[in-house]
Amino acid sequence: MNENLRGLRLAAAPAAIAAALLVATASPASAWVHGGYLEQFEFGLYYEYGPSGCVFDSNNDDPTLTDNTFYGPAGCDGRTQNVNDNTRAYKNLDINGRRVYTDADYKGIQGSIPPNYTGNATANFKDSISSIWWY
Repeated sequence: MNENLRGLRLAAAPAAIAAALLVATASPASAWVHGGYLEQFEFGLYYEYGPSGCVFDSNNDDPTLTDNTFYGPAGCDGRTQNVNDNTRAYKNLDINGRRVYTDADYKGIQGSIPPNYTGNATANFKDSISSIWWY
């Protein structure tokens, strides 16, 4: 019986190693997006001018911001507020530019935010951004 258990353990070992590698490679990516801290290769929408207050950080497109909230950093102004139509500044730490739109599904007024740009939303975009697209 001990020989059978040993064989079972040896057969299960490669599956366990594969599962551990999958978790190790998936975890940083899932923590990287919408973590409340703007990092390299991310685009951030901010609750306050400056940019300051809470940030919604993303490294992908989002056709509707209605299902997103400002998350962090801890104790920031605007925490848990909805991102849609509630943005006053942005910061792009990505090597790609971003387009922001005043309506969902990449419609409405379009603005471009180049790589490595930080600024306050203009009158057309203050509290009006509803979707983002990278270019």
